[in-house]
Amino acid sequence: MGVWVSIIRNIWDHRNKIVFRQGKVDVEEIFTMAQLNAWAWIEYKIDKVNFSYSDWILCPIQCLHSVT
Repeated sequence: MGVWVSIIRNIWDHRNKIVFRQGKVDVEEIFTMAQLNAWAWIEYKIDKVNFSYSDWILCPIQCLHSVT
């Protein structure tokens, strides 16, 4: 659930940046921030997280399976 929320929130935030602050579309920034926010949310909400941010970047599916 948190991963989807992170993706949608980052798309929305990026859209607001474009509309209200004359930003430019940057898909890589959206993706990177979604990864970071999803990892931070998982790290905060789930007690038994035993993977690092770099593990999350390299293999997120395995990391998600490790906490379920």
